[in-house]
Amino acid sequence: MKRYLLRCLSFTVLFIICGMSSIFPESISERIQLNGFLSQGFVYSTHNDFIPQSKKNGSFEFNEAALAITTDISKKLRLGFQLLARDLGRIGNHQIELDWGFAEYKFANAFSLRIGKIKTPFGFFNEFRDTDALFPMVIMPQSIYDESMRSVFRAYNGSSFCGNLDLGGAGSLNYHLFLGGVNHERDAPYVIQIHTAVNVGLAPFGMSIDPIVMDTQKFLGGRVIWKTPLPGLRLGGSFVHMKNQFNSLLNIPGLDPMKVYGHMNIDKGFFLSGEFTLGDFTLTSEYMELPVVISLDLMGAGQEEILSDETMQGFYVLGSYLFGDKVTVYTYYDRFYADKGDYEGISSIRLGNPAYFAWQKDFAFGVRVDINFNWTFKVEWHIVKGLSKSYVFNDDLMHTKEKWNIFATKLSYNF
Repeated sequence: MKRYLLRCLSFTVLFIICGMSSIFPESISERIQLNGFLSQGFVYSTHNDFIPQSKKNGSFEFNEAALAITTDISKKLRLGFQLLARDLGRIGNHQIELDWGFAEYKFANAFSLRIGKIKTPFGFFNEFRDTDALFPMVIMPQSIYDESMRSVFRAYNGSSFCGNLDLGGAGSLNYHLFLGGVNHERDAPYVIQIHTAVNVGLAPFGMSIDPIVMDTQKFLGGRVIWKTPLPGLRLGGSFVHMKNQFNSLLNIPGLDPMKVYGHMNIDKGFFLSGEFTLGDFTLTSEYMELPVVISLDLMGAGQEEILSDETMQGFYVLGSYLFGDKVTVYTYYDRFYADKGDYEGISSIRLGNPAYFAWQKDFAFGVRVDINFNWTFKVEWHIVKGLSKSYVFNDDLMHTKEKWNIFATKLSYNF
């Protein structure tokens, strides 16, 4: 049904655009833009899986393909959508999805209204993280741009207000405020993680729940990016608040399964971003705190028991240097903690897991080569300590290691 609706929507938008092109051939058809990209990567990791099977012989299940169509109906109204298929281990499996699709009415440079499925604004890179040519890395810093949480933060369904404010001698300010919801796939890694966390909390009582079904009750946030008067310096801040309800069946020995409800809330998470460019050198850093509370109503009386209350914390520092106009050399240090109040991994040990499940530290370095206008090639190496951002992709947790490495490469074509 989902694929059928997606095809219907795609053909409807194409029909509207083509119909307008035939009615207004000179005013609209010339403004239709067709863009897209294809990328194929390879990942090999030692000791642990970055994606499933990557530690054995490496994995080619690391690719994206997209097609975008946009048109300016008038000077103020813009329509467009992008279809995306991607594969990251067990995620995606080349299913065609509506990556984004919205209508934007621009009242002025300082104020626009968007409705539809819109890329979620946080950090510097999230809105175009699928487009490999727009950033230097093969694998983005997982502390901020987590692959296991990618589907929930990729795009929202709703509306937004955005624009660019000219501050005169103080530079300019770009802003994006939104309100909407997201779709939660049952097999998304973060949904599986929540299901696992709930079952860990219920295990001492001999109880468990079936796989959960999650719905968004509220998702709001925004981002501002200040282009400062100092040449090459920009600063940003992002905010997200999300309330999700899930339901499942509670299994109690000797009794029939009963329906239970719970919540997974992100309470006032924030991101801070900074970037400074001097000539061919660019230094970028971002910091995140994401409070996540998971609760479950066992008695059905609206009195929920908090099973997990942790504030995820992460940051990275990235430096890159462009040689000529073809080769970029870069390196970054990335650090993440599952709970900023537990740097030693005590909570992980209490659950019977190694302490290194509570953090992940990654030192990466690589090279990007812009072969020509369309083709881009990247290669990089990671020295990793900890498994907090990747253990969800490891089926055999008893044989993981604290220290491991990742080799990743990707070839991309953009048009």
